[in-house]
Amino acid sequence: MSEEGGKTPPDADDFIVHRELFEGDEPDATDEPEIDIAKIVADLEGKEATDISSLYDTIDHVVEHLYSNPPPIEAQAELEFTYEGYRIELSQDGRATFMKIAD
Repeated sequence: MSEEGGKTPPDADDFIVHRELFEGDEPDATDEPEIDIAKIVADLEGKEATDISSLYDTIDHVVEHLYSNPPPIEAQAELEFTYEGYRIELSQDGRATFMKIAD
């Protein structure tokens, strides 16, 4: 369906990306999910990871603590924050959603 003026409204799926930060019940000890998040955002923006701000400057070591010292699985912990124009939702099981909120 088109809006007035012939423009087609953007599909919400164009602004939402789902990724898995790791497979299985727990992240590998060598995984660095905070770096993976920065790389995903940089990729979505068509930039190098070194061209965007540090995730540590945004939320310090919260992501690291979610995965390196996770709460019991029954807690079903989730983390939500804004970084580089994306609303990012992380689940304890490694699921990640990136929603574009700003240009």
